[in-house]
Amino acid sequence: MVSHDRILIKNVYLMTQDERLGDLVGDVLVTGGTIQAVGRELQDDDARVIDGSGGAVLPGFIDTHRHNWQGALRNLGPAWTYEEYRRRVQIGLGQYFEPEDVYIGNLAADMMSIDSGVTTVRDESHISNSPEHTDAAIAAHWESGVRAVFDHGWPSTEAEEWQFGSVRTHPDDIRRVRGEVLADDGARVTLNAMLRGPELSTLEVADHDIRLARDLGLRISMHVGLGEWGARQQAIRRLAEAGLLGCDMTFIHCCTSSDEELGMLAGHGATASVASALEVFMPGLGQPATNRLLAAGVRPSLSVDTETIVSGDMFGVMRAALAYQQLIVAGAGGAMDRAEGLSTFDAADLIAFATVEGARACGIDDRAGSLTPGKEADLIMIRLDDVNLLPATDAAASIVAGGHAGNVDLVVVAGRVLKEGGVLRGGATVLQEAASSRDRLFRAAGFPLPSSGAGLRYRG
Repeated sequence: MVSHDRILIKNVYLMTQDERLGDLVGDVLVTGGTIQAVGRELQDDDARVIDGSGGAVLPGFIDTHRHNWQGALRNLGPAWTYEEYRRRVQIGLGQYFEPEDVYIGNLAADMMSIDSGVTTVRDESHISNSPEHTDAAIAAHWESGVRAVFDHGWPSTEAEEWQFGSVRTHPDDIRRVRGEVLADDGARVTLNAMLRGPELSTLEVADHDIRLARDLGLRISMHVGLGEWGARQQAIRRLAEAGLLGCDMTFIHCCTSSDEELGMLAGHGATASVASALEVFMPGLGQPATNRLLAAGVRPSLSVDTETIVSGDMFGVMRAALAYQQLIVAGAGGAMDRAEGLSTFDAADLIAFATVEGARACGIDDRAGSLTPGKEADLIMIRLDDVNLLPATDAAASIVAGGHAGNVDLVVVAGRVLKEGGVLRGGATVLQEAASSRDRLFRAAGFPLPSSGAGLRYRG
């Protein structure tokens, strides 16, 4: 009898992201949720065999910064400025979220992630309106099957009191979550701390919050370099001068962080997350810092940020990063970018940013991010013989330039198949629940209800 926890993918192009293995045409064997072997002419009579001919297998994409709770509010304002987003979503709608809205938002975001080949999401959860809200967010991650790094944040009630000069310290409920809910750092869903730092709070609050996170043994994420405010605050510099900057930190955006600050980030072994699609779409944040980070010695990870503005897949994020680089080359970049002496990247680099560098930023590179035997089996297969990718002369370039969620044929997380044959498993009730949640939130906030989409049906 064939065991369903043993999978052998044969005759596939392997983009391992492991420097020792490189790229090769061969096979990958998954047993007991881990990658057992990578090589040529592998055999296992007890495994279920998947023919990978015409496809590429690579580690699942890792999104290092997404506000999952907004998953049922996707595509509301692709032309919004940063201030419009804050006013309408964080301030306007966030205060009305019930725990069930957080649950369905997170579940909708997770399903979108899985369908497009994202196997790990770092959920930046600034919807900690109550312990029940937090628990609902975490429950959705367990339900969906995605690997999640849950970054406990602050509430979206009294949202203005929690940002831009806030004197409130991080919600103490993070202690309960650490002790009672997400105590296991080796589990599929783990805990990090989403802190505001001296850019969104004060240096005194940042000192308190960072020490709290480190006392709890948690990695830290922090939004910095947000528009003109970020340029004035220089959060990375202030953290370095206070002795608080460390290798356990991931800095998100860094759009208006100075080159000197990015050098400080690199010097302390910290990591960075570039939300390139959001940053080029949303006026008010600044431009993607991908090239400046590379020049400073930081290989960044990539992230979606919010689906209210941009699509929740990594294909668009990779393309946006590359498109902005080409603007710099053409002399049309932002004020902080220079074409002369530019540190550049290519499609292969972008695949690495979206996989192995994401694992490093999340602190899970010991078990994810590459097709290394012994790591957990988080992998995807992309059909290179689909009509939009033919003839796939260069696999990385084809995936970055032309790929989309429909090309993702197989998604496996911790050895569990979540999408196969291009069909996502589960999620049949997500569409209706997401629409109901959105309508309730719009009514509560006094927003006009949408006039279209009532006849939509989920296909999966």
